[in-house]
Amino acid sequence: MRESILAACLFAAWLNAAAANVVFIDNQSTQLSTRQQLEAAAGFYGLTMEVRSVQTEKDGDALLRSFHNPDLLAVVINANALPMLNQRSFQAALHEWHPKIPILIAGINENSNGEFIKQWSSGVIIGGEKSVVTKDVGWYVVASGSEVTQQLGGSRLPLLASDPSYLKIKNESRTTRLMEMIYGSSKLPVFARTVADGRNVFFATETSAADIPVTSDPYRQQAVFASLAPMMLFLHYGADEHAWHTPGSYANFTIDDLWLREPYGHVNYEELLQQAELHNFHATVAFIPWNFDRSQPKMVSVFRKHPDRLSICVHGNNHVHQEFGPLDSHPLQGQVENMRQGLARMERFSALTQIPYDAVMVFPHSIAPEATFSELKRNHYLATANSLNVPSDAAAPADADFVLRTATLRFGNFPSLRRYSAETDIPQTQLAIDAFLGNPMLFYAHEGFFAPGIDAFDKTADLVNKLQPTMQWQSLGSIARHLYLERLRDDGNYDIRTFSATIQIANTHKRDATFLIEKDEDFSQPLIVLVDGSVYPYERSDSKLRLVLPIRGGETKEVAIQYNNDLGLANVNIAKNSFRTNAIRLLSDFRDNTVSNSELGRHFIKSYAENGRLWNLAMAALIVMMICAMSVWFGRRRRKTFRGEGRSFPSSQLS
Repeated sequence: MRESILAACLFAAWLNAAAANVVFIDNQSTQLSTRQQLEAAAGFYGLTMEVRSVQTEKDGDALLRSFHNPDLLAVVINANALPMLNQRSFQAALHEWHPKIPILIAGINENSNGEFIKQWSSGVIIGGEKSVVTKDVGWYVVASGSEVTQQLGGSRLPLLASDPSYLKIKNESRTTRLMEMIYGSSKLPVFARTVADGRNVFFATETSAADIPVTSDPYRQQAVFASLAPMMLFLHYGADEHAWHTPGSYANFTIDDLWLREPYGHVNYEELLQQAELHNFHATVAFIPWNFDRSQPKMVSVFRKHPDRLSICVHGNNHVHQEFGPLDSHPLQGQVENMRQGLARMERFSALTQIPYDAVMVFPHSIAPEATFSELKRNHYLATANSLNVPSDAAAPADADFVLRTATLRFGNFPSLRRYSAETDIPQTQLAIDAFLGNPMLFYAHEGFFAPGIDAFDKTADLVNKLQPTMQWQSLGSIARHLYLERLRDDGNYDIRTFSATIQIANTHKRDATFLIEKDEDFSQPLIVLVDGSVYPYERSDSKLRLVLPIRGGETKEVAIQYNNDLGLANVNIAKNSFRTNAIRLLSDFRDNTVSNSELGRHFIKSYAENGRLWNLAMAALIVMMICAMSVWFGRRRRKTFRGEGRSFPSSQLS
């Protein structure tokens, strides 16, 4: 009874509007970019924001009452509003209620009042100045060795505007430069910190709104982060555990197309295992279910003995060309049959080998349409991981929250993760941003990647481990089961925002706590919630599923949303009776185990993977030309034969 009352109270508190975590003080100026950037950063971290407008000093005195709010984590002041604020009264009122929270003076440019900036920085910063740096020749660099910049230290970010402003610093010894513009030999500060009246006060220049094209390209993340960097860094520092953050840092390296034979192309599993142990990474085989009955006993033993370093996920079903492709050429019902047959074959694989597999789908060739995502969810897959996380028939969302996270629930309410090809040069800045934001870092390659040596991935693994020393390399299934965000509530409990239908929540906080769990749901099919296998109550609020779960300190609970769908996998036909599919799979083995052995062969494989349609057209044209040539040759030979035969008989015998 007591637990029910507690849950009801927490639900009520959950549904009520929270007090502001961030107060933004403005003077209704036309400078909208600063407010928009703050809103985007606050939204990413799940922080509520209150905008207070000040037109006179009397307005400034009235807003001091907002400091009584116990949920307040940070204060941001537009530089244009400084003349309306009494710095001494402001600091005294803030100190009374919040002696530690930081202040950011934002939007500083060449028109900002230098005397007020000097006053708020205790004489350290004296204003802003316009630069001559252009986006074509300049860039940003993030300072190293700071608890504010963390993993981003030393990163180079794109400069998106021409003639941006920089800070004029009078006393360098009392200032910490956090971001600089680099232009030739010049280093111009754009984001800095000082200590004024015992409080951390940050200063950031105005950054105009950037016109960044909206695409599904994962590397767009660098430009979007650069446009928000001072706000993102400041709120990350100020909010700390109260901002959305991941429960840990996770990474995975997946090798597509392999099955358990050794060697497969240039992959030797025992040598790969040695590299994984030496350089601390986890290798997953994206396993084609068609290969379910082809495993070599020795390789089965290697995987069974080392689940901490080697694992299996699902790679399509037959791996024929775009079997999860456009719906006009690959009807949805056929795709559903493929995903079910794929699971049935993987179940048989596990029965034969005693090796578990993760029901995480890596689509063959390219990502599927959005309707396929909904069917994966209905058929009990955990997630999908691909080079793009936007379905083939969908548009990429424009908001920063989508761009900056590697996982999304935007499509079919099914978790879609993006991954990076280890076969290309991945910008270190991209990885540093992911490490700073706590994003799962997923990589993939094919067997040809290891042609130079089985150590081909070591350099990337070492870089990731250097960026994030606490990185946990795990299977894709384990990552999916930790695919959630958490934040500390003012009452000492925790909010959880989950991307996965099945998550494992560990209470690592050394005290009992209640976790308020929320997941986006369309409720298009009946469902139940299980906690450690037992049915558990939940609430439906519009498109949100919510439940309240107490967890004792040190305990872990598994929360699973189970959708009503009897797969009946035991009744699914797993026979390999398609001549076309069998021929494609055997030719693929020949490609990977024979053609790939030469450099010329690897160039052909890469070219075919990137330009398969053109190669198919060229080969079709070549075949047509050969048929035509042979037809002409046979025609000429036949006519010549006829003429020869005609000369061998007297004309009298032909009548």
